[in-house]
Amino acid sequence: MISRTLSACLDGFSGKCVTLEASQQNSLPQIQITGLPNTVVQESRERIKSCLAHLGFQVPTRKLLVHLSPAETKKSGSQFDVAIAMALLTLEGFFPSKKIIKTAFLGELTLSGHFKAINHCIPLLEALLNSAEVEQILIPSENEGDASLFNSPRIYLCDSFQEALQFCFGESAPQKLRQPRESKATPLSPTYHFSLEDLRAQPVAKRALTIALAGRHPLLIEGPPGSGKTHLAHCAASLLPPLTPSETLEVSRIYSFLGESRGNNSFAPFRSPHHSISASAFLGGGHQQVLPGEVSLAHHGILFLDELPEYRRDALEGLREPLQSGEIHLHRISKSICLPAQFHLIAAMNPCRCGYAQSSQHTCICTSEAVTHYRKKISGPLLDRFSLYIWMTSSALNASERDSYDHTTAKTLVQRARDFLKDSCAVSLTPSVQRWLDLLQTKHQMSFRRQKNLIGVARTIAAFEEREAIIETDLEEAWSLRSPETFR
Repeated sequence: MISRTLSACLDGFSGKCVTLEASQQNSLPQIQITGLPNTVVQESRERIKSCLAHLGFQVPTRKLLVHLSPAETKKSGSQFDVAIAMALLTLEGFFPSKKIIKTAFLGELTLSGHFKAINHCIPLLEALLNSAEVEQILIPSENEGDASLFNSPRIYLCDSFQEALQFCFGESAPQKLRQPRESKATPLSPTYHFSLEDLRAQPVAKRALTIALAGRHPLLIEGPPGSGKTHLAHCAASLLPPLTPSETLEVSRIYSFLGESRGNNSFAPFRSPHHSISASAFLGGGHQQVLPGEVSLAHHGILFLDELPEYRRDALEGLREPLQSGEIHLHRISKSICLPAQFHLIAAMNPCRCGYAQSSQHTCICTSEAVTHYRKKISGPLLDRFSLYIWMTSSALNASERDSYDHTTAKTLVQRARDFLKDSCAVSLTPSVQRWLDLLQTKHQMSFRRQKNLIGVARTIAAFEEREAIIETDLEEAWSLRSPETFR
């Protein structure tokens, strides 16, 4: 006799459906697990025996072999506990095995039989929901936040193994997964407490930030210490519109790999890693299990790099691929893994080590060679990918000036431009704009990428006024916000 049930495991950056088969052998009572289980899966034997004994089941009475298929995929995690326990009980004849053939189980068991939450719940549920074999899925109630993202009638919540037994083999059923409630405003984290109203006399900087967020253009901010670079970047988080349900699922799926649950949090993520971060932590990596890095954790949100030249060179150069394609490929001996990385990049830097080069308020103590060496830490190919560049002076110089760019206005502009760009057609250039663009190309020898970025920024500016055609003033403003040729 063979007992069969279903579960799931991680396979790279996605889940994979796992079939559990259990059989009896004439040998000393023991439980053996095959199918490349790791230490956590192997230790489940003792957890399961204690749990079943606590509930009054004497298992095993002979040698029980549990095989996890496909055999060539490494199995890790505690989510197999419930499925293995179910397979063993049906194999020993306590319950009919046919009732769990098309039921999948995810959950860790305590020694007393209660369900504990599992990590990576979202990719595991995705794999099971996409499988035609699975008719129903039992998960711990503590994972309700992750499960509610799917809104599937096939998912059920359980608190204990005894409740799962009643559901599978009795008449009573556990609580059915509730429909996700309508999103409500939740208290903002300290990251979102920044407002553009607090940044006075910086209309160009606010305008550049609005353009960057509306068109998803990388923004580089340079200026002396205390000019408001960091404050401006932190304002970006609350200017972005809420994530769509599909974007929320994508972001929550990434965070589930780190054991973090975002639930129905629709706020765009804001990541600001310290400049001492390693390339693996920044881009993603790992040995046995590949984990997402900061570029993936900022997916559909903001990646803010403060003190840009202080970051490791290999970490910065790794930004080229995700900025171009919106994803990052990690290659290992056994397989290649593709991680999502569509983020808004905002970087800030001082002009030199002391921070006061080109400052009219303080004297710079750096030599010209030291200033050049500091700025050359940013490579030309990376600098070429920044569509927008602004120099911020101390707001104390123009503290009496006022600008009309308040936080609400900027947020409305970002939302309106993003909606317009989503539905707009191809870029349209008037003959005069095309002639001016050709003149710029001839005079400044712009690279293809820089020319493309220039048109993209001009198109975003036109979208603020809901215009399909780019006019000269759009291109002039886009040209004024480029990085200067004398940067390096």
